Amino acid sequence: MKTYDKLSRRDWLKLAGAATVAAPWPGWAEEDLQAKAKKNLKLAVFSGVYSALPLEEAAKRIKADGFAGVVLEYAFADARLDPAQPDWEVVRRITSCLERQGLQIAGLYGYYNVVAPDLEARQKGARRMRFLIDNWRRLGSPLISTETGTFNRQSEWNDAPENATEEAYLECRAAFLNLAVQAEKQGATVTIEPYWKNIINSAERAERLFREVPSAGLKLVMDPCNYFRKSALAQMGPMLDDLFQRVGKQTAVAHAKDVKGSASADDTDLPAAGRGVLDYPRYLRHLARLDRELFLVVEHLSLAEVPAVRDFVLKQFDKI
Repeated sequence: MKTYDKLSRRDWLKLAGAATVAAPWPGWAEEDLQAKAKKNLKLAVFSGVYSALPLEEAAKRIKADGFAGVVLEYAFADARLDPAQPDWEVVRRITSCLERQGLQIAGLYGYYNVVAPDLEARQKGARRMRFLIDNWRRLGSPLISTETGTFNRQSEWNDAPENATEEAYLECRAAFLNLAVQAEKQGATVTIEPYWKNIINSAERAERLFREVPSAGLKLVMDPCNYFRKSALAQMGPMLDDLFQRVGKQTAVAHAKDVKGSASADDTDLPAAGRGVLDYPRYLRHLARLDRELFLVVEHLSLAEVPAVRDFVLKQFDKI
């Protein structure tokens, strides 16, 4: 598999040319894209940003901060759901409180390492995912998000040499095939978030996974920041175009954060939106071209950062 940081100048020219054919830049009724983006992209936030607040206060604050929905992480100062021992009265309190504020549940937080070397941790995550799939109607959303796994023993977000192997891909694919079958039976959708340090580490691997697991129970968390090594940041435009050409149609929910080069090696940092170099107007144009309603979920921010991050993202719509 050819990685972006090893592509030659000729490869990049070919890639940019192919992306231009698939997604004209500009052109293709670009004057309509801003209107489509403002109509179809609804701003949401991870509820964990507000987890230190009591439920009622958190819901009111989320609404007042201008969000239309939340990715539910199940924990507030006075209301917490333990999927291992579910309290359905707590679930009812949370969902009804959000509903009273006019907030939709944009998705459920199901993140776990699907190939965790620690079998006990893997099974615990799988049980929680199964709980979310089976009970999504009571929890408020059919979309349940997770990462794509790593053989790193210290962190589910760090790389491991095994991740790039065919064996790792096949084990990951088997896990997602199983989850997709479970989800499809329940009318739910598992949404995966690729990351260059995990097994589904590129647009190419994501495209292959969706081709080999062609199920309505498996879709994509679109988060372009996750695909960039530091050495690839200079190729942001062609990479964004290629990403959407390959897997954009699989998008079920989108994330809004940022990316920038790290001080170490070929690593990147993933700060809040507006603190990095992601080409937001280009990103939003691609989302607008999907021409359907999607939640755009801000993340990697503290409660104090919400106003600035929200305002930054909203201003990018005017640059489309």
